[in-house]
Amino acid sequence: MTDLKRGAELLVAARRVLVTCHLAPDGDATGSMSALAALLREQGRAVTVYNPDPIPRALRFLPHVGRIVHSLPHDARFDLTIVLDCGDRKLLGDKFPPAEVTGPLLVLDHHASASPFGDMYACDPAAASVGVLIARLAKILGWALSRESAPGIYTSLVADTGSFRYANTNAEALRLAADLVSVHGVDPWAIAEQLGERASLSKYRLLAAALSSMTLELQGRVAVMVVTDAMVKQASATWEDTEGLVNYARAIDGVEVGMLLSPAREGGVRVSLRSKGHKVDAGATCAKLGGGGHRGAAGCRVNAILDEVRQEMLAHLAQALA
Repeated sequence: MTDLKRGAELLVAARRVLVTCHLAPDGDATGSMSALAALLREQGRAVTVYNPDPIPRALRFLPHVGRIVHSLPHDARFDLTIVLDCGDRKLLGDKFPPAEVTGPLLVLDHHASASPFGDMYACDPAAASVGVLIARLAKILGWALSRESAPGIYTSLVADTGSFRYANTNAEALRLAADLVSVHGVDPWAIAEQLGERASLSKYRLLAAALSSMTLELQGRVAVMVVTDAMVKQASATWEDTEGLVNYARAIDGVEVGMLLSPAREGGVRVSLRSKGHKVDAGATCAKLGGGGHRGAAGCRVNAILDEVRQEMLAHLAQALA
């Protein structure tokens, strides 16, 4: 909380603010950007929401997300840049703008396995989502939450708690969610419908193919799924449709960890891990390979062929399970 108060002091003096997050924005990052942009604009700040990557289709309903920019003019200058949901600078990519563009960096994060960076790094792994930190920041500054900022905070909570099912769901998250619904007009079903009730038939065809690839490893405690370019093409799907598929692997009775392997855009193999959290810290496991995340959900990219990555990950998981 002390670091968040110091971050609030940076924000008070800033008039031109850049808001961003890690590459490949997810529900927590996008919801948090939406909420913070709404709050800042309500306070008269000039706000630019930036990320080189597109926002997933299911999240484009959020306020201010439609105004995101994917590149910055060479003469752009900001008083402050706020980086959300990012525990390692390398997750911002090689094209992240230099210091003369961004100004000071204020980083708001909640990853336990992180490599702090920036001029001010405020991190609380006990926060269920970065949206919680946005709500705390608003309270410190005396800024009231609004109907524009509330949907983003609620979406970040839903995304990172698995609709309030995961182990990181705590009393603070539930109280905040109740306040967003009762005071600020959030409609839980409307957001749930946007996030999970508008899947394409192609996504389900891809899911069927991914489930067919599943194998159980390490005495049935690890379930491994594979998605290939050919599978995506055959299902007439997109890589965005792979989001959430790994959860089906974790859900099997007796499985502690679900793993999804797929080609990475930058080359190599993308690994998505989902742990039930009893014995395996997914974030710590992925951190060994240059990635990171939370105890229950994490990822990394490994520059090797798929079979090699599979065996390396299984070796790490065997060690963790032992």
